[in-house]
Amino acid sequence: MNDHSDHPAVIRLRAELDAAWKGVGALAQLEGVSRDRVVAELRAAVPDVASRAAREAGQEAVVAELRRFAAAEVVASDPTVPSRVIWGDIVGTATVAATATTTLT
Repeated sequence: MNDHSDHPAVIRLRAELDAAWKGVGALAQLEGVSRDRVVAELRAAVPDVASRAAREAGQEAVVAELRRFAAAEVVASDPTVPSRVIWGDIVGTATVAATATTTLT
């Protein structure tokens, strides 16, 4: 098994996941429509980057990176914002995108 954790595509994915994780943690600071826009962007962007990374670096490296970030605890400062659920959805959708991409190609 090759370790592609230093592949540029995985590094880009890691940066996207880090930014998304921080964004989810800050959702409570946003209101209504702004929060919805950020969530929609994260739900689209992270799976897209994961899909591209899987094509470039391979499914194993991408899924490993996604699992690492899935385990990251999201600090929720507002109980009315389901930050942990949103984070789980983002990482879960990204995992599906990464595995579907390599299966279909």
